[in-house]
Amino acid sequence: MPTEISAKKLLLIPAALVVVGTALAGCGSDEGFKGVAEAAGLATTPQQSKTFVREARPADLEYIPIGSSVTRAAPRKPVEDYKKIEAGLDAKQKANEAAGNTAKALGATPPPEPAKIPQN
Repeated sequence: MPTEISAKKLLLIPAALVVVGTALAGCGSDEGFKGVAEAAGLATTPQQSKTFVREARPADLEYIPIGSSVTRAAPRKPVEDYKKIEAGLDAKQKANEAAGNTAKALGATPPPEPAKIPQN
């Protein structure tokens, strides 16, 4: 038995979706239905930070929030600083290789003879 759906019923579905979508979108902003959603218990307001959190965080945070167009100038290090760092890393690499070779040489020595137990 086929059922016929009238044109009015077909228009009710998108209209209902628009109304529900508008109501849910209003819950996310400070305007519109948020006050109603808070009263109904469907939306919440942010809580105050705990005392230890407020004391631990500095008042002026020195970071750039994600998505902002604010930039700060980062001073570039001179090339000489990079050469000093590279020389220090090369010296550390040579010291590590020497320590590794020493360990390898010590690991290659034959094990000592077992202790001999005197027999009476």
